[in-house]
Amino acid sequence: MAKKEFIGLTYEDNRLRMARLRVVKNGLELLEVDTIDLPHPISTVHEPGIGDLDFSEDYEEIFELDPANPSSKSGSDFDDFNDFDGSGSGTSLEKKESTDLEDSFDMTKTEDEAEAERDNEQLLADYLSQYGNNKIRIGTHIPFGRTTFQVLKNANPGSMKKSERHEFFRDKLQPVYDQEINPDQYSWVQIDENNCLLAYSADEYNFINLLELSETYLKKKVLIHELLPDEAIWAGLARTNYTLAKDDITGLIAIGSSSSRVLFMKGKQIVNVLPIITEGESSNDILNTIFSKILFEIDKGDLPRINRLLLVRSAKMSEKAKKYFSTQFEDVEVDFLTPHHKHLSYADEILNSPVYLQPYMTAIGAAWAASGVHEKEFSQLSLLPEYIREKQRVLKLEWHGILILILIALTPLFLNYLYQTRSNELTELQQEIRLLNTQIDELRPVATMTEDLMAETAEIQTENERLYSLAQYSQQWSETIRMLNEGVFEIPNLWLTSLSTSNNNSLQFEGFSLTREQIPEFASLFTDGNIQSVSETDIRGQTVYSFTMRVNNIRQDMQPFLIDLPQRNYDAEQGSEIEINYSSTDEGPEQEFYDESSGNVTQSPATAEQPDPVSGGSQGNTSSQTPQPPTSNPVQANTEATNEPQREISVPAIVSPTNSSSSYGLMGPEEQLLEGAYTIVLHSITDSERAKKEEETLKDEGYKATLWDVILADNRTWWRIGVGQFETVSSALEAVQELPDEYRERNFIIRIREGQ
Repeated sequence: MAKKEFIGLTYEDNRLRMARLRVVKNGLELLEVDTIDLPHPISTVHEPGIGDLDFSEDYEEIFELDPANPSSKSGSDFDDFNDFDGSGSGTSLEKKESTDLEDSFDMTKTEDEAEAERDNEQLLADYLSQYGNNKIRIGTHIPFGRTTFQVLKNANPGSMKKSERHEFFRDKLQPVYDQEINPDQYSWVQIDENNCLLAYSADEYNFINLLELSETYLKKKVLIHELLPDEAIWAGLARTNYTLAKDDITGLIAIGSSSSRVLFMKGKQIVNVLPIITEGESSNDILNTIFSKILFEIDKGDLPRINRLLLVRSAKMSEKAKKYFSTQFEDVEVDFLTPHHKHLSYADEILNSPVYLQPYMTAIGAAWAASGVHEKEFSQLSLLPEYIREKQRVLKLEWHGILILILIALTPLFLNYLYQTRSNELTELQQEIRLLNTQIDELRPVATMTEDLMAETAEIQTENERLYSLAQYSQQWSETIRMLNEGVFEIPNLWLTSLSTSNNNSLQFEGFSLTREQIPEFASLFTDGNIQSVSETDIRGQTVYSFTMRVNNIRQDMQPFLIDLPQRNYDAEQGSEIEINYSSTDEGPEQEFYDESSGNVTQSPATAEQPDPVSGGSQGNTSSQTPQPPTSNPVQANTEATNEPQREISVPAIVSPTNSSSSYGLMGPEEQLLEGAYTIVLHSITDSERAKKEEETLKDEGYKATLWDVILADNRTWWRIGVGQFETVSSALEAVQELPDEYRERNFIIRIREGQ
């Protein structure tokens, strides 16, 4: 397989320089260098200000130069093409008469321009026809001075979207050039995190057009792989062939026939491009001028030091320039830009001399960049137009034609395979559907039966809920009437004339009594019985007392005697039911609590305590306006056997309250138990050690904790742990609201009595 060859072409006026490279195993091989003189100069419309980097007010900020410096004065790169005389050429073609060159620059001869272009393209086509088999791969350049460079500070275009980036660069360039900016005219590279280098060229691609026209005379394809400014080519050669430390300052000096250029690199990045110098090899002072420009940059402080100076282009005075700058900069390495032998080897016909290769170094770099070897070092500032890239992408795709035809031929086979696969899957799915339809027909009677059972279940459930509601309230009021009958039976000479309810939790009584003392005794049957009025009247000559009384929260009085109704737990759709145990357990309660919100005393597990006879008591005279507190606690009377012997417990002595007693309240130390005071019982348990721990826990939380034991009718000892002491039941109920949630929902209120 033939190795690829690449041709680098550079031009100045009508002179072309060519370098031909071949890709080899270890890099590149230089096969040939040559110089060709065209009949006519390559015309280029030179935009004002392009070659001199004079950006007016922006100049100092972009290049950190003094605008007053004479070197920054605007000037054209090729203002005096007529000074070029072709001297210094190493070939016979360089000895053409100057009159032909002068005539080519006669702009009044517009009628000869078309003929001149034909002459150039024909000669170039004849020259290129000797290279390549079917394709000629070319890398070319934009002559130095026709590209401007700007260092944009605090800019990171890589973080922008494509449209935003173009808008950003257009805003930077359009005010300077006062023309529409084409994306093909600029390129950029990020120097560091905060700065980027922008390269812009308004070149009209005349040389590229010349190459395309030459292709029409060839039976070969001309592929333009790369278009780079001279400055980018030199920087790429320096990066590839020299070890550049991060802080090294490298100066690149190019001396042309009528203009010169100096640029500086820090590490591998271009950081400063001096304005074009409008003097060249034809000037006797060009070396002094370049030296003064470098000194000026050093004096400004932009270049703290220079590590090396490389001569990158000079046709006539390369050796003189090296000797001059070596003398002026004794501590600086001064040398020709020379390719490293590891990267570039030379054919036998090539004279391996840096002085000989100086005029061709740019052409060598253009071919090197086109080859793609060390691509990252060269292609950072490529200005190859997009239309050229697109056209050559199409050419690259031509070798895919056979593969595309093969794929097209295989497409029907692949589609047929897909059809057969999908057809088999469809047949299998249809069979599954038929099987499922058969199963549905078989199960439809079962589904109908299930729906009927579910409907019947819903009706039964509705009846169950109605029966549950009736059973709940019938039991409640049966127990209420039973309590009234038993209580009134124990109190002679008292009868009731009226009984009404409110909210299913309160009772309103009206009745008569032969004695006033029996009315409070009747009220003491209930935990929260309030006498509203007592009045004296005569019935058949007998003095009797008419009274009205209201009982609040009646549920807490009858809760211990109510049977827990089984709760429904049936899922109509799942058809599952949890079995309910209707039998009672023999185990005694582990705890009992008073539920203030519902007025219920609950026991867990089912209580084994038996109701005790109601212990009656007498009270003093009660006025008709002020209801008296009850003399006994029904919860205690109904859940504990008061006639059973009491156990001796270690508790403070029960004393009669005084007017200034400080033992009332919910919080504080428990100094003594006050007889007749109410306390909130939080725990009722049979384990004495656990009871003691619960008492200590409540004391640590700051409550007035009480602890005593009681023996109930089942002859088991129960330890009660309560908090607070209160004068009235209402005070105790208010204190319940201050308890934490775990205590507020499970408690009951009891009165402290001697011997309980």
